Amino acid sequence: MNRRDILGLTGLAMTSGLISQAHAQSSDATLARGKVFAPLAESNPLGCKIVTFTTVSPDVKASIKFYRDVIGMSLADEGTLPDGLSTAPGVGKKGRAYAIMNMPETGSAEVRILEAPKNAAANRPRPTSGPNDPGLLVMEGGTRDPAESYHKLASAGTPMISPPRYYWFRNTTWGRDVDVMSYAPFGPGGEQMFITTEINSDRRPWKYSGLHSGFFNTAITSLDQRPLDDFFEKAFAMKRTSQMECFQKNANELVGAPPDTYFLWGNIGSGVSIEVWEVKAAKGTQCPTSLDRTGLAMLTIRVNDLAKCRAMCAAAGIVPVGEGALPRVGKPASGGFTLRGAAGELIEVVGA
Repeated sequence: MNRRDILGLTGLAMTSGLISQAHAQSSDATLARGKVFAPLAESNPLGCKIVTFTTVSPDVKASIKFYRDVIGMSLADEGTLPDGLSTAPGVGKKGRAYAIMNMPETGSAEVRILEAPKNAAANRPRPTSGPNDPGLLVMEGGTRDPAESYHKLASAGTPMISPPRYYWFRNTTWGRDVDVMSYAPFGPGGEQMFITTEINSDRRPWKYSGLHSGFFNTAITSLDQRPLDDFFEKAFAMKRTSQMECFQKNANELVGAPPDTYFLWGNIGSGVSIEVWEVKAAKGTQCPTSLDRTGLAMLTIRVNDLAKCRAMCAAAGIVPVGEGALPRVGKPASGGFTLRGAAGELIEVVGA
């Protein structure tokens, strides 16, 4: 019996006193099944958090200068990679230059810059690729003033898709509106960023001394969000906490999408800062990342129980694509591993 028949039968019962008969005859009704958003307190039991963005640059010195002089980060470490730290895809041989930029005041993620091999291809080819091409898209941070930030980056010759764009969403899950201006610049390696500012009248006060906050958040795009949600739940026990829809010309101009693009976006886990997008497009080309291609290549996610995370992956049939971990400031690598996510993104997993 379908839903229309049940509703019709219930209406009849209300007028003829046949409620019990309606219940008896509805026993073969098809039950609706699906998932609901997880409560924030239950959405991230492993305490997952993005702690490092890895970008691959053909000019490490230019990347250091950009993140130091334009974004306001500090050079925390630099050197060359020894053998044996990691077997992540594309990591290469010893002697590869690296640098790590951070902003301890804000608690944002580090930016790890790796030297690109000669004539390296791009992780996400520009300008041909866009948000309809599944994969790791951006790293996102904040600024106290979008006009000042845009002027600073433009004055440094930073490539950008458009000037800052205003957009608004009502997020009933969070219980507050998303009322912001953002723009999308590109770093020297071709890595795409979002720089975002809250502009609502009840916005939280800017609590940092500099113009920028560093980078906290990422967006992973897809044509179907369900495999991504499934991957993060099986590998990390993270669950979807919110979802919104976007059909705004301003937001599409921000990301370089056609004006009529429609997409869904929302967060996985609480305190992790991972957005998953589902772009309503007929087709797209998946952009798997590798450490021997330029641009944004890998996320590093810290978990509070590395052994448990590894066991969960094994139970779900998720096989690491690399072992070990690359340098982080003050954190000797031990026991980490690398996964490839459902959209082709590399994820380095490290312990707390």
